[in-house]
Amino acid sequence: MKKWVMILGVFVILLGAGLAVGCSKEETKEPEVLTIPLTVAEPQDETTVYTSDIVVKGQANSDAVVSVDGVTIEVDADGKFSTTVTLEEGPNLIEVMASDFEGNEGTIVLTVIYDKQ
Repeated sequence: MKKWVMILGVFVILLGAGLAVGCSKEETKEPEVLTIPLTVAEPQDETTVYTSDIVVKGQANSDAVVSVDGVTIEVDADGKFSTTVTLEEGPNLIEVMASDFEGNEGTIVLTVIYDKQ
């Protein structure tokens, strides 16, 4: 009988410790990131070009803040944007980001290969 009381006592202690640990854990949620409409019309991803300067064109919301490779560019009343990027020989990553004041954001990363020939 003592053996069963002892086993039951250990079980109750372990159960209580498990509940205490389970209750003390704080659940962390990642902040919800809403996406903003963002498209890049040119250049196409994985394109090979033969000139170092290329034009990056696209569209987002008209109230969006758009950057290409970290440089903020102007967005017109229709949400269209355009800028020139200078490439280095070989593969280049071009990052286009858009965000608005409500916390919505979107990112497109393109690979463009500059071949000097």
